[in-house]
This record gives sequence, C-alpha cells and structure tokens, in this order.
Amino acid sequence: MQYIVLIDFGSTFTKAAVVNTEIEKVIFTTKHPSTVHTDAGIALDQCFDEVREIIGDKAFEEAQIHASSSAAGGLRIAVVGLTENLSISAGKNVAFGAGAKIVHVASGRLTGNDVETLESVPAEMLLFCGGYENGNRTTLIHNAQMLAKSKIQCPIIYGGNSAVSQEIRSIMVRGNKECFLIPNIIPQVGQLETRAGEEIIRNLFMKRIVNMKGLAKVQEIVGDIIPTPAAVLEAGKLFSLGYEGQKGHGNLMIVDVGGATTDIHSYAEQVAGEGARIVGAQEPYAKRTVEGDLGMRESSDTLVQDAGIDAMAESIGISEEQLQESIQHRVKDIDFLPDSELELQIDQNIAAYAAGAAARRHAGKWEFIHSSNCNRMQVGKNLTEIHYVLGTGGQIVNSRDPISILKEVLRKEGTDSNVLLPKESKFYVDYDYILYAVGLLSGQDKKLAFAVMENGILGKGYDGGYYNGN
Repeated sequence: MQYIVLIDFGSTFTKAAVVNTEIEKVIFTTKHPSTVHTDAGIALDQCFDEVREIIGDKAFEEAQIHASSSAAGGLRIAVVGLTENLSISAGKNVAFGAGAKIVHVASGRLTGNDVETLESVPAEMLLFCGGYENGNRTTLIHNAQMLAKSKIQCPIIYGGNSAVSQEIRSIMVRGNKECFLIPNIIPQVGQLETRAGEEIIRNLFMKRIVNMKGLAKVQEIVGDIIPTPAAVLEAGKLFSLGYEGQKGHGNLMIVDVGGATTDIHSYAEQVAGEGARIVGAQEPYAKRTVEGDLGMRESSDTLVQDAGIDAMAESIGISEEQLQESIQHRVKDIDFLPDSELELQIDQNIAAYAAGAAARRHAGKWEFIHSSNCNRMQVGKNLTEIHYVLGTGGQIVNSRDPISILKEVLRKEGTDSNVLLPKESKFYVDYDYILYAVGLLSGQDKKLAFAVMENGILGKGYDGGYYNGN
C-alpha cells in the first residue's frame, strides 16, 4: 500500500486528501460542494474520480480510506449539570473534546421551564453529569425524574456520581429513555475523566450520522466516520505531544474562524501563574471551545455588535450605515464571497475580532484578591506559555494577511493584564486543509501522521511575526 485517502464530509464541501506513505506527504487535495442532504455519494464519487486520475485505478483500489464529518452542523449536544463552575464546565470539556457543538446548558435543580427549553433545542444527545463520588444525590435524582418525564427523544448519557448510576438508569428506562452510563467525569476535586464520555459520544455520532445524514451507502467504502472537530483535536495533540520515540513541539493553540462559529483548541498542562491559586474545574491538556456568536456569516451581526459597530466602522474607514448594510448581506447570504477591496477588508476585520474574542473566552483569567496565602485566583486555563499558533479554516487560509488575524490571540499590554494568553508566538497556517487528515491518520499510524503534518504545515510558518517559509 502506497496511498491513504482521507475524506471529510462538510456541510459546504466534501474534501479529499491523498497521502503518499513512502514520501510521507500529502500529494493531492480536492473538494466538491457537499451533497450530504441528498446523496453523500455524489460528491464523494467526484472526489474519488479526481483521486483515480492522480494515482491510478489499481493504486486507488489498494488504498486505505478513512473519513470524518461535520455535515449538517455536526454533532449537537445539550449538557445538564449541577453547578456552572464545576459539572457544567467539565461536561462542556467532554462534549467539545468529542467534537460536539453545545446547543444548550442547564444547571442546578431542573424546573419545568428548563425541561421545556431542553425539549425545544436541536440536541442529538444529552450529557447529564454532576456530583463528586458519594456527593450530591437528591438533585441528581430529581433531574433524572424530570428528564425521564420529558418529551426528549435523544440518547441521554449519565456521567455523574456513580452511587446513583443504576437508580438513574432505572428512572430513565421507566421513562422510555435511551440511557448510557459512563464513569463520573469529575470523581473528585481537581480530577477530570473525559475518555469514556468522548468515546461513547463518538460511537453514537457514527451511528447517528450514518443513519440520518445520507451516508449509509458510503459507509462500506469509508469505514467508521468520526466528527471532524475530534479529528482536528487529535492532530493538534499529536503536534504538541508527539508520539513514542518522537518529541512533540510543545504548547499549541489552533484557531479556526468559520461562517457560523469560531473554534479554539489549546494544548498545555494546567499550571498556576506566579502567586496564583487555581479554582474551579480541572482543565484538560487538550481543550476545545466553540463560540456560536463569533462567525463570519450567520452570526456576523452579533459579532459586530459585540465588537462595537462604531469602532469597527471607524477602523475600516466607512460609516456605521455602510458596515451595517454589508453585515446584513452576509447574514442573509451565508455563501457570500467578497467582491471588492472594501468587502475583503470587512471580512478581515470580522475574522480578526472573532479570533481575538474567542481566544479570550477560551483562556483563563486572574482575579486579584488580598490574602495571606496568595494575591490572585486563577480561573480557567493558563495559556501564557503557548509557543505555536496554527490557523485553519477558509477565512484564515484565504486571507492575504492571515498573521494579522492570528496575532489577535496574543495578550495586549495594558488591556489584558488579567488574561492568560501568550505575549508572543510562532504562527503557522494550514494552507492545504490537512488537519482533519492528520487527525484521521493519527488513529492509524502516528509516525506517518506526524511526518505528514511537519512536511505539510511546518514548511510554511511565521516566527515572531515574520514569514520564515516559502
């Protein structure tokens, strides 16, 4: 076998990348408008036809094929927990780590209104968690009873205090709910267990997307399908940590600015800053967050309001009315492509703000206090020692100045005194859209995946803001 073909079923495009295993490089990439709402095989066959032309029929028949998907909005999950700072935060980390998009969260003792909201959101799974081992029971039982009596039809995954796991499952079964049990995701203070939750979410995702997104006919060809964000998360982890016998590159942040959301991935151990005491939920080494109000198209109106329409208009050099008109066009036409220098500049400004705002929501903060033991509390993840920032997604890849977008994630003197972001970094761009492919490869051959990533991405980089590649 000389070739591996990696497929990604997206809502906009179905993409293919071909890896030559002998030279350890991506030798060909292509994409076609997705057909997942009608027949996913149409766009897949178009990609395959081009791949055959490049490597030949015989090599194609011998090639391995692996696939990911973020079609139809990806995997949508609701999270129900006990407290916002602990179980909800932990539940979000599990859901995001599995490659999901969180559509709603609810904490505390569920009310009728809470349940009505959960019934109305487009969740395809519900993660129910909370309570340390041998901790809270009564609220968990109450919430289980409320969920069991609800009209919620999606699978419910329980990952809270295991002392009531069987009782909660019995309640769910009596309510005709599909319920899965996993180990407590926060068994004790300072501990976060995500693997079992991520694994079952991905397994359910594979079954759901094959049965509901028109991909059943191609499953035999592409095999198991994993969420695209989960593949990207794995690619970043490999880049950061390396593999047995190969040292990784250290702390990393990935920035993906999209039409509807901006995703941030970070890879770093949670450490306390000088003189700080960490409070709140444990932070995972590999963390992903999704900001649904920071996008280039569907959510550009809320983004601009958050940024301040007057400030953004002034920075571009146009009136607020002009900017508002341009933004409304993006919201109404999510396939809009800039057709002038002004529209390119507006897109650039939107992307820069999205990257900066999403990074600040993702990163931890210091809260200054007066105490004999410490002078500040640290809430969230410390990213001050991030060494690399990697940009991906259409807006960053196609920008004429991607580094000015990525630089927005850096800590700014004077205004970010309590934000735990890096002051400087090396910058790289995923110009060939291979992060999903590297993530898929890492599950098969980490050595090959690592080499493909280095050959495909590290050859084009910026060091300290200056381009150092070709």
